[in-house]
Amino acid sequence: MMNSTNTAEQHNSVWSPLYQQRGFRALMTAFAFPGRRQPLPPCTDAKGPTCVAAILCDKEVTLADPHQLIQPVDIRRLGTVEAETDHASFIVADGSRPPAFDLTLGTLGEPEQGATIIIRVASLEDSSDFPLILRGPGIDGQQSLAVRGLNGDWLIARARWNQNFPMGVDLILVDDTQMVALPRTTQTSGGND
Repeated sequence: MMNSTNTAEQHNSVWSPLYQQRGFRALMTAFAFPGRRQPLPPCTDAKGPTCVAAILCDKEVTLADPHQLIQPVDIRRLGTVEAETDHASFIVADGSRPPAFDLTLGTLGEPEQGATIIIRVASLEDSSDFPLILRGPGIDGQQSLAVRGLNGDWLIARARWNQNFPMGVDLILVDDTQMVALPRTTQTSGGND
């Protein structure tokens, strides 16, 4: 008979279906309310970017990890196909580094083919390092967001990538315990502009 501690640890493993279901619900809430911090479900065996990748990735999608944020063993556990950034459905990147890669923006006929970028940041807690003002669908008026550990070039690149809406990219900012979604429909100002 399994004791309750082992059962809880299994359900808090990023690789358990229960964890991935809870994480997916939290991620959908994050996309419904851009800029609002959503806690990642408690996880015993991974950090932010790996948790989000485990929620989103399977054998049907491609993943690029140009900054090698996910351990090779975890890439294999994801079961996803590794790809270069310009062909990846999902890209995991270090927010402290400028985005120096090509990616897919989708097409007018298939804008959903634009990449989703999972960006590791130092913190999504209140910080004066990088205050952003967000506007758009899912936001009542405007929403402020403080981000620590996000290179200002990300917002410049995001504006360029999303200039031909509906084509573009969606961003998921993640620290060790929480995430924030910035869909391509969200307008940003502030930061280092």
